[in-house]
Amino acid sequence: MFETQVTVVGYVLTDPVVRETQNGHRVVNFRVVAASRRLDRDTGEWVDGDRFYATVNCWKRLADGVASALGKGDPVVATGRLRTRDYESGGQWRTVVELEANAIGLDLARGAPPEVPGMSRPRPGSERGLVSVPGG
Repeated sequence: MFETQVTVVGYVLTDPVVRETQNGHRVVNFRVVAASRRLDRDTGEWVDGDRFYATVNCWKRLADGVASALGKGDPVVATGRLRTRDYESGGQWRTVVELEANAIGLDLARGAPPEVPGMSRPRPGSERGLVSVPGG
């Protein structure tokens, strides 16, 4: 069977929804959008290009992590198997694009990680967290 593995870099469009299957497996779903951007040389401003939308499905342990870490608007990197699913609704056939995720992470190039209660983050330029290297 052929599989299409992809990595999507974008933003979480909807708050993750947590469900449990009849077998007791946890699943989390959310929508993601990835938009290309380009510099308009005439105006000197960045403009949006084409957009890609998908529903991201996360199962089991990944679902637990996503449910506690992601929210609407977060910058995200998601990798997994891309597929389409057809279904009928109101007498019309529809197609949805889904990403069966095997890894999800915050895109730290676009935003800071969320604050974790009880943990402090080193300030930029501070010595905390740096390791001394012999001869360095």
